Amino acid sequence: MKKAIVFALVALLLNSTGVSLFAQTNSNPSEKDFTAAYDAQIRKTLATFPELPSIAIVIIKDDKPIFVHAYGMADMENGVKADT
Repeated sequence: MKKAIVFALVALLLNSTGVSLFAQTNSNPSEKDFTAAYDAQIRKTLATFPELPSIAIVIIKDDKPIFVHAYGMADMENGVKADT
């Protein structure tokens, strides 16, 4: 199980095409644009790895969290969503 989780996390980090799209432009994206693109990319990647029940992610910029989100289920049997 640990091997699958590590593989999925590495794949998620390497498959961040939504974020790299911003790196190719001259203008700086707003935090709202960044979080929307990153959220969409995470959801797409998680759909690729349905064996992952949940994941929590925080991105910090200038010592402040700019993206804090949890995806999936903390308890699938009881329908409890993951939280941050």
